[in-house]
Amino acid sequence: MSFLFLKRWLICAAVLCASLFLFQSARADGPISPDYFAIDEGGVVSEDSELMSLARAMGASQLRMALWWKSVEPSNTTPDRFNWRYVDAYFDRVFVPGMTPLVFVSENPSWAAPVSCGPIDTTNATMRAEYAQFMNALAARYPQIKVWILYNEADVSRVSGHTGGCFGDHATADINNNSVPDYAEYAEMAGIARDAVHAGNPNARVSLAVAFDDFDQTTCPPGYACWPASHFNYNFLPNLFGYMAAHPRANGEPYADMLTFTYYDIYGRYWEKQSTGVGKRGIQAKAAAIRQRMNDAGVNFQLFVTETGEDSQTTWIGEEGQSRCLAINFVRGTAADLYSVVWWTFVDSPSRGWYYGLVDAEKNLKPSYQAYQTVYNQLSGWTYRKKWSRQTGVEGYKFSKDGQIKWVFWSDDAMPDGKAPCAYPRNLKRVTFTAKRVLVTDLYGVSKKIRDNRTNDLDPTVGRISFEVDGAPKYVTLYP
Repeated sequence: MSFLFLKRWLICAAVLCASLFLFQSARADGPISPDYFAIDEGGVVSEDSELMSLARAMGASQLRMALWWKSVEPSNTTPDRFNWRYVDAYFDRVFVPGMTPLVFVSENPSWAAPVSCGPIDTTNATMRAEYAQFMNALAARYPQIKVWILYNEADVSRVSGHTGGCFGDHATADINNNSVPDYAEYAEMAGIARDAVHAGNPNARVSLAVAFDDFDQTTCPPGYACWPASHFNYNFLPNLFGYMAAHPRANGEPYADMLTFTYYDIYGRYWEKQSTGVGKRGIQAKAAAIRQRMNDAGVNFQLFVTETGEDSQTTWIGEEGQSRCLAINFVRGTAADLYSVVWWTFVDSPSRGWYYGLVDAEKNLKPSYQAYQTVYNQLSGWTYRKKWSRQTGVEGYKFSKDGQIKWVFWSDDAMPDGKAPCAYPRNLKRVTFTAKRVLVTDLYGVSKKIRDNRTNDLDPTVGRISFEVDGAPKYVTLYP
């Protein structure tokens, strides 16, 4: 890599970073963007045009995908000799139907790092420049891509069980034996990538990636159920933030623009019980816990969820439970000010025992497909306003658009069954408020009108409308 190339992207990065930081740190209090609705491709969606069409028709605008460094640069070379053929075709299949790849970059080539899921040697100036060159080339070649995610679940604590990253391995905490903790090298790599990506495409952003759940027994926090098969390092994220706080970058530039985490509702009750989770539910409570850790360290990243999902097998929560969980997590996520929520995954994989998909292995639409389409149609372009607080036993969220008001309600009177809380059976509860008429749309998009003192209005008082909700969200649009 030439010195002139390195100098050029460093100068560009210095000019661009300030404006991008302002965008990153501002609260997203406007309309819910289509980018909020994303899915994981599971290694199969982009290969099948029918699946791509189904995903786009459902409302998903971003498709989480993986890109391997070693497939682009198997041998150390310059960008003009990178192997783009496969990656070009890979992304083009997503661009054509109007979706945007949400890309996590992983799998280092053997010449760049001793393990594919871990750090390069950030003490080596040449290797830092090589990594910068690669990330800059990606961003410049694919300007349509808005977010580049650095590895997947970087806090994995065992190399042998990694899912795309392994910077949290605590066997040595220094996989490449250069006397630098792996969490510190992850931070350094993020800073390198951010400068390079911004120089290649001012509109692109760089994201960190952690699971921050399913903690292993070695690092298990108090009150958390850590099982032998668990494999994420609880200490990784606070160590990462601590390193960033102790080693501020030049001119106050951040190490990254965003941070993505995974969320599965089985862990939601733990986060709600933390001091940061008071008054917040599920996905909101976990986001609040991460934000508190960022605040304590003096760092700030926009958050989003790179994986959330539920298995629809009848031995777990069933298809109806999957649909409810999908809608609840997407609605709650709007109140948590998340950039995007990625549903994992789009297609069932029976050979792996995974039934998290919105379509089955034969491409038949599951009920959750319609639930996704409904939440997209109901909320895209609306602005979240506040949480319902008028009556206990009901969870609700208010949205507005062009002077119109919409609420989303479901019963909060749960009967725990030991499975995912979002799918708990729930007792019927009444919702009552002032209105002359409302349009109530159910979980799957079926609508009915309720007029004051007419059929389906359970409150005889003139000027008030009442109806019942259970565990399935209802979208209620108010009319004057």
